[in-house]
Amino acid sequence: MAEITRIDLLLLGLLMDHPMHGYELHQKIQGEGIDRWFNLSLPGIYYSLGKLRDRGCAVEMQHPRSSGATRATYRVTEQGRENFFAALETEAASQERPYLDYDLVVYFLNKLPIARAEDMLEQRQRYLEAWEQELQGRQAEAEAEDAPMLRRALLEHARLYARMEQEWTDCLLRGIRGEPVFAGAATSLMLLRGDLDRYHLPDLVRLIASGRQSGNLTFTDGVATRTITFREGRIVCAASSRQDAQRQGVFAQAGDEVMADLYDLFRWQEGRFTFDQATGPGMGCMLLDLTAEAFLLEGCRWVDNWETLQKLVPSPDAVFERVAPPSASQSLELRASEAEMLAALDGVRSVGQIAQEKGHTLFEGSRILYGLSAVGFVRLARLDKIRLRRAFREISELVCRGTWAWRASPEDFSCEMEVNEAAAKLPIRLNRSRIEDDTDPHLDGKDLAQVYREFLSIQLSVIERRFGFSVASSSYEDALRRLAPELQKIAQQHKLTGLLAHASKNIA
Repeated sequence: MAEITRIDLLLLGLLMDHPMHGYELHQKIQGEGIDRWFNLSLPGIYYSLGKLRDRGCAVEMQHPRSSGATRATYRVTEQGRENFFAALETEAASQERPYLDYDLVVYFLNKLPIARAEDMLEQRQRYLEAWEQELQGRQAEAEAEDAPMLRRALLEHARLYARMEQEWTDCLLRGIRGEPVFAGAATSLMLLRGDLDRYHLPDLVRLIASGRQSGNLTFTDGVATRTITFREGRIVCAASSRQDAQRQGVFAQAGDEVMADLYDLFRWQEGRFTFDQATGPGMGCMLLDLTAEAFLLEGCRWVDNWETLQKLVPSPDAVFERVAPPSASQSLELRASEAEMLAALDGVRSVGQIAQEKGHTLFEGSRILYGLSAVGFVRLARLDKIRLRRAFREISELVCRGTWAWRASPEDFSCEMEVNEAAAKLPIRLNRSRIEDDTDPHLDGKDLAQVYREFLSIQLSVIERRFGFSVASSSYEDALRRLAPELQKIAQQHKLTGLLAHASKNIA
């Protein structure tokens, strides 16, 4: 795991609630009073967001605006969630001296399972106790040495502070166990609550699943109440009720009725939720054994509005790429339409293009990708890598077409077959003069360009051997000339040009 700074930890924790743009994060930091103890400017926020995006901890989504411009929002990824939990625990176990400023760990404490939160605070208590004992020893030494009184005063101040921190941490421990120890505090300090117009339901469920939390997640719109019970991140029980004329809760009885009510949550635009780790299954609960990913995939199929879809699929021009799904998602059964859309993703073509190719409306295609994104099968591709893929694809395919006049027949694809054989170690192949690219989506631009250069060199070597240097040279130079201007710049930047002189030594 790359080093996660405290600023990174703060931004990841805030993005765990719902996607935000940089200015929105800045406003939240100011509104919550975090800026009083965390000096973070707006440019600093955007710099950190760029780092998190480049490391795969967040994805950047471009949303069109009425003015014609776009606005970037950021959404935490599964890797980002994993790094958040690891960094939060590392920060909590830090041996640095505590300060009276607002504690970052405590601010995000309700995002952890109660048992883990207790363990972290107990570790903190042990450190504080050891620190107080150390200070007492240093005070005794200072007295024995007849040290200056100001030095003794500073040691006494530090000791009293260590004692105060122990007492405050003890209050936190009792508070997360459900004791009302702070004025105005809820029964439990570990409650997570909010409004659905500010929280994204898939992100909320993934937060609980990623943290392997247990408890009741309850939704209400004032009339209907729906509760999902989690045990270590897995859904084990669910209940649905609605108020009748006498304001008495009427529970849904049939299993399919309960499940329909749960999936209907994905259509809610308003309502409140509470996640309480101190409660378990209640009245009318239907037993289940369901992964969070299976729940999300089916629920996303129920989404019926663009506003929700645009939280993960910002526009028809958005480009997605496949990623290795989380282990819990690998056993999910995709519908035929979902499997086809997933297979068609190449990190180059847009949502609109693929939806049209597969015979879907734009809404249907966007909803499929919304679900696949929610469970971690796909993610938005970065613009620089999209352009690099496009440049490579066009060069390789145009080079193939440039040799058609010298082939035995229009159906002679022996050249492509020989290229594939020579480049068998690479995750790229030619299928009837069309590129099929299975390169690792986690590769950065530099490493991806290296793979592309190697494939192009092998391809040019095969063409030179079969048709001669003149044909290889003319088809290659013609392909480079026919690139769009912006792709020509990308090809030059990543050294996809000037490969023919070194091509012959790249073939076995």
